[in-house]
Amino acid sequence: MRSWLLGIVLTAFASGLARQLAPQGREQAMVRLAGGLLLTLAILRPLAGMDWQGPALEAGSFRVRTEEQAEIYRKNQQQALSAIIEEKTEAYILDKAKQLGLDCRVDVTTAAGESGIPLPDRVVIGGPYHRELAVCVEEEVGVPAEKTIWLEGKEWTERMQSES
Repeated sequence: MRSWLLGIVLTAFASGLARQLAPQGREQAMVRLAGGLLLTLAILRPLAGMDWQGPALEAGSFRVRTEEQAEIYRKNQQQALSAIIEEKTEAYILDKAKQLGLDCRVDVTTAAGESGIPLPDRVVIGGPYHRELAVCVEEEVGVPAEKTIWLEGKEWTERMQSES
């Protein structure tokens, strides 16, 4: 910093001295122009020593990190939305089962639909098969019969523990 300021002061001094010594007219104008250019170069000298790749690389890595963080955020948001949809769908099916007088357990799994929004994809019902509840799951929830699994008793515990 000190040498930079000293360079600016000495350049300004030399420029002023050269202007005083130059004859009036065109020559003095040329000396002023040269002195101004030299003074500008002296002021901008620290820019010549900068590592111009560093800031560009930092900006690039910042963009990459931002994109990575955005992807993590999207995944977390998708997982949270999936959990809410699973919970609400399970509650809906349990409510329908209670209306039918059934005592059962329900586990819903979601998968991303065509639009990327999680939709109920598979239902596991712990209890005996019941036609009306199966129709409700297929027509109202939108899970086809082949993706609805009915488990009774011990199968529920074993199956659910093996999936966890």
